Amino acid sequence: MKLFRKLMSLEEALKTVLSYAKSAEIEEIVFDDALNRILAEDVRSPINSPPFDRAAMDGYAIRGEDSFGAAPNNPVLLRLRKRQREKGKESRVEIGQGECFTIQTGMPLLKGSNAVVKLEYTKESGDTLEIFKPVTPGKNVSFTGEDVTLGEEVLKEGKVLRAHDIGMLASLFKTKVKVYKRVKFGIISTGNELLDPTESFEGENKIADVNSYVLAALTKKNAIPHRIGIVRDDYEKIKSAITYSLGAHCNGLLISGGSSVGKRDFIADAVEDLGKLVFHGVAIRPGEPTGFGIVNNKPVFVLPGYPVAALSAFELLVRPFLYDIHGLKEERRKIFAIASKKIPSAVGRTDFVRVKLLCTKNEYYAEPIRVSGSSILSSMTKSDGFVLIEENKEGIGEGEKVAVNVRD
Repeated sequence: MKLFRKLMSLEEALKTVLSYAKSAEIEEIVFDDALNRILAEDVRSPINSPPFDRAAMDGYAIRGEDSFGAAPNNPVLLRLRKRQREKGKESRVEIGQGECFTIQTGMPLLKGSNAVVKLEYTKESGDTLEIFKPVTPGKNVSFTGEDVTLGEEVLKEGKVLRAHDIGMLASLFKTKVKVYKRVKFGIISTGNELLDPTESFEGENKIADVNSYVLAALTKKNAIPHRIGIVRDDYEKIKSAITYSLGAHCNGLLISGGSSVGKRDFIADAVEDLGKLVFHGVAIRPGEPTGFGIVNNKPVFVLPGYPVAALSAFELLVRPFLYDIHGLKEERRKIFAIASKKIPSAVGRTDFVRVKLLCTKNEYYAEPIRVSGSSILSSMTKSDGFVLIEENKEGIGEGEKVAVNVRD
């Protein structure tokens, strides 16, 4: 059994992991299938939006200056134009001085008009319109290019496409968009004590396989998770599972459990035998037994078996790796808060501290849930995010401002 005698710093481990990141392929898909995908191109508008001056309200198209002086007890009177037909088709009305025409939201502004007066400030009387409130030229009008101008950059490469972005693509008639292709990551849990939660509970000496489901859910944010299942603590079975997973169908692998230095911790040795164990042991708490290797030119993350330790390693190393290969340039959302109490730490390691956010008098406070205990999954469900205590700090003092990485 190979023991990790020297722990690598988180900074060095992350730099090493990212040095093996290879950009995912790019594919072109229809825009309404692109929700939550990562954009692989800068999108510039091929048109002005709106493409013409249009009404922003239901009402009447007028020349704004014709309404000046209007008041509830002294309405301005305008001639109401009617729609006309020429040779079997409707003609476009042109508004002259003292005239108006009915218009609905989104309709092109009629030639000669420069404003729209709302319905509630008017009253029709035959061919006459009474206006009880004046409007200035440009009022209630959306002008050409008001939203987006021709050639303007509207979406940047590396952005996660959300619902409003899909709407923007639709408004620009951009029906196809280039995105980074999602890579597929295999997920294996190891341990004789594990039982899949979908199976009948056997009770004695069995615990639920939590990690493969949590890791699959986290991976799904950017990649395609492939849950391979539970592999028992058998060296040859573990090697076979790694070889199978990294065959043709998986671009990488996450293995949890068996990452430490006990008698049944085979993962690091298996990765070393099948390829290259790049490092084993990182100065983070929880998550110290984390490792990383390359097998068949594909990345293999060796993660601890305790759920919180596995989550810590994922957040600090796997997530940045997935971001990098998929071209994601958005940072995780952070909230700056005041530490509600002292949080101790030891120099020489990075601490992953779960915290709950409290808001009082427009100020956020970060309250640590549990500093230690990598098997206590409830410390994650009760938390709103996590704080990192850097390896050169002796903890965080009460009242100190901290950056909380908000949980997705």
